Amino acid sequence: MAKHTFELTTEASAMLKQYRENQRSLGIKVSYNDIASEAIKLYCLSQQRDRAEEIFEKVMEHRFRKFESRLASMIGAVGVDVAMILSETLETIAAYEENQNKKPQEIYQQLRQSGLALFNAHRAFKVDIFNK
Repeated sequence: MAKHTFELTTEASAMLKQYRENQRSLGIKVSYNDIASEAIKLYCLSQQRDRAEEIFEKVMEHRFRKFESRLASMIGAVGVDVAMILSETLETIAAYEENQNKKPQEIYQQLRQSGLALFNAHRAFKVDIFNK
């Protein structure tokens, strides 16, 4: 391996000496070159990890945007379907109750109250409740 010479600042040199002394007090013989090599490896690994995290964040951000877009489309489609069903229901009930002179707003309010009661009872999505 090629030899490289590094010039350290006074602070870095003091830290290097302190680290070496701590290792020696633990009974581990280590040279300045070993410490520098390990430090460079750790630095490179941390740079790679940071880059990997950056790529991961971009991928997840893209997926979340895609998910939000699809969810918004689905909510819009459900809204259109609900509006169609409500419109048809109001028209059907109005046709049945035409002889009783009820306005579509009154019919809507009755349906709304029934729907809220059903939803608040936490039974809104049980299929068997509609078969009664």
